[in-house]
Amino acid sequence: KDKIELYKCFKQLNLDATLHLIQDEKDIDGKMIKSLEHGMRMTDKALFRKELPLMLEKLKDRKSPMRENSISYPCKNRVFKFKDQGDKFKLEIV
Repeated sequence: KDKIELYKCFKQLNLDATLHLIQDEKDIDGKMIKSLEHGMRMTDKALFRKELPLMLEKLKDRKSPMRENSISYPCKNRVFKFKDQGDKFKLEIV
């Protein structure tokens, strides 16, 4: 319920948002989504493998000044750092 409300707020703010609702056993694929428990027993690696290419595609033509050639996302006890290196992106997990 809370995630649906948050998604509605994003849409009202005209943010580019997508909501993937996982509601019952039929949504469990055994590869990415392994259970209906919190976190769905989904690995960070599987999530990034699926969603990162879509995010990068949306951002590829975006013109914005960057002071650094990287962006970091803290998640629990790790930091995911994406670095722009030539024509590739490198992921460092610290």
